[in-house]
Amino acid sequence: MLRKNLFRLIFAIACTGIIIAGPFRALAQEEAETEWNIWTSFEIKKDITDRLSAFVAPQVRFAEQFEVDEYFIQAGVEYELFNFLDIAGNYRYLINERTNKSTEYFHRIAFDLVGKHDVKRLGLQLRTRYSNYDELDDNEGFNDATMRYRLKSDYDIQNSRFKPSIGVEFFHQLQDREINKIRYIAEVAYKIDKVHDISVSYLLHAYPNQDRRTNILTLDYQIDF
Repeated sequence: MLRKNLFRLIFAIACTGIIIAGPFRALAQEEAETEWNIWTSFEIKKDITDRLSAFVAPQVRFAEQFEVDEYFIQAGVEYELFNFLDIAGNYRYLINERTNKSTEYFHRIAFDLVGKHDVKRLGLQLRTRYSNYDELDDNEGFNDATMRYRLKSDYDIQNSRFKPSIGVEFFHQLQDREINKIRYIAEVAYKIDKVHDISVSYLLHAYPNQDRRTNILTLDYQIDF
């Protein structure tokens, strides 16, 4: 039992170390082009059964100068297969505002497989996501397939409504067979009551093949009933 708990602790520390080390490496690129964005979302989630839930979530994303970059509405379902494994699927309809050309319209589908494990108050989550986009103005269909691998860790603070978390996500573009983006995540969620939650996060997007990075501040509000 002691050996098992020790292994879990070492695994948790190793995962957390990997997550923390990445942003420092990205920020060390002093000559990289940098921009700031703001993302806002509002989610309504309904528990249909003990294991099945559905949600709908509109979101607006702003580029620099607080200009609207894109907005979309997303809907999906989540199902808990086992205590340690969830599956999910969602659909997103996007509208991309463009200054120098016509507005772009997209469909996006995504499917998730989420493994989760708790080490006392430390929660670990590994999500594998397949996503694909279809631009409405062309006839190529879904042609932007990406696999995304996200490792996330949160901590349940005793007698507190706050829950901090950190994470890292790799975007694997299947057509080019390369990791074209890495997302680092730092988030704080606050439980207002049994139904309402709010979270604020900072995202750092690093692009391995480009000398640029994107800083993103997010504000999310959720109603879960």
